[in-house]
Amino acid sequence: MSPSQHDPVTAGSSTPPSPGPTLGERHGDLVAGGIFVVLGGAFAVAARGYGLGSWDEMGAGMFPFVLGLALVGFGVAVAVPVLRGGGEQTPGLSRLPWRAIVCVSAAVVSFAYLLPSVGLIPATATTVFVTCLASPATSLVKAVLGTAGITVACYVIFVVALQLRLPLFGS
Repeated sequence: MSPSQHDPVTAGSSTPPSPGPTLGERHGDLVAGGIFVVLGGAFAVAARGYGLGSWDEMGAGMFPFVLGLALVGFGVAVAVPVLRGGGEQTPGLSRLPWRAIVCVSAAVVSFAYLLPSVGLIPATATTVFVTCLASPATSLVKAVLGTAGITVACYVIFVVALQLRLPLFGS
């Protein structure tokens, strides 16, 4: 008896079992690995402009350079199994989550522009609230509570504990 005759699912079926997910169904790992490689390479190249120094006397660019190379290595480790036919199936990535991409990108950009002009508290609150909008599952109440909690946490961590001199409101 063949193994398929013992399997109640495939017994009597004339179609062969699926060989597994195709490259298109596993593109999530490939895309993630590619993003890691590109970002890591960019950081490594940019870090060289700060001066690497030597292993005995490290320059300002050594740490970001090594982290960039580590990110490249991690990206290769994520992407190579997909190219060899492995990797997990990612059916949820059939479409890009544009809402999340736009909201998170807008939140990062808004923080960079708002912090110097309106201060830590409004910039953090705006950033967290816009990020909460990325998920359609987040209710308005959860977004407001999350915004308040993270804003207070940032104040406690950066202003109280680390004593950074950041303007809280306005410049």
